[in-house]
Amino acid sequence: MQNPAHALAYVPAVARDTDLQDSFFQALQQEDEKVVEILEKQDLTQQNMASVLESLDFANDRLATAMHRIGYLEGKLEYLEEQAMILPMVQSIAHKVPFLEQEALDLRTLLIERELHLAESQAELKVAETSLEMLRSSYWCQFWAWLTDTRI
Repeated sequence: MQNPAHALAYVPAVARDTDLQDSFFQALQQEDEKVVEILEKQDLTQQNMASVLESLDFANDRLATAMHRIGYLEGKLEYLEEQAMILPMVQSIAHKVPFLEQEALDLRTLLIERELHLAESQAELKVAETSLEMLRSSYWCQFWAWLTDTRI
């Protein structure tokens, strides 16, 4: 038979081995929990990254649309600035329109007056030509032309 002291020594050795095994398994379990936690964090990080990438894609699309809109609005702004530069010239012309219309009316009136004067002058000229023709065809005029040797 064995010595009871050996038997008692065996129990603490087994207990120590069991304690070592327990602490080893606890350490393994803690390491496993850390690995699981790290893997969960990685999964969560990957999910977050996917979400962030989707958000970035969406923001990128919106940004591209906004840039197109900005370009369109810049073109409109340039057009309106050109129109704004022309506006003072158009306004000055618009302010002159009543004076120009009055001047045109005055010129039309003057033209009508001159046409009437011309018509009167032409009528007087016809009367004078008729009188001259009558004078040229008269006997006394022809006699005078013969006498002075001038042409009628």
